[in-house]
Amino acid sequence: MATVAEFIDVRQQIEALVKQVALLAERKVALDSAQRLEHAGQLLQTLKTMADNDVQEVCVGRLTRELATLQKKVGSLKSAKRVIKKQPIV
Repeated sequence: MATVAEFIDVRQQIEALVKQVALLAERKVALDSAQRLEHAGQLLQTLKTMADNDVQEVCVGRLTRELATLQKKVGSLKSAKRVIKKQPIV
C-alpha cells in the first residue's frame, strides 16, 4: 500500500510531463512529445494501482482525460506531414 506522499510525488511527475507534452505539441515536436506521453502513461498505470480513496480516484480520472486529449494532439502531429514543393531545375 502506497503512502499519500508517494501518490503525490507520482502525480506531480505526471503533471510535469503533461505540461512538457503540451508545450512540445504546440511546437510540433512529435517524437519527444510521444516519448514523454508514453512515460506519463506508464506513471499513470502506477498511480491507478496506488489510488485508494475517492479524492485520489478523481485525480486519476482527471489525469486520464488529460493524457487522452494529449494523445489525440500528438497523434495528429504524427499523421500530418509537411509537403515540400521542389523547385524547378533551371
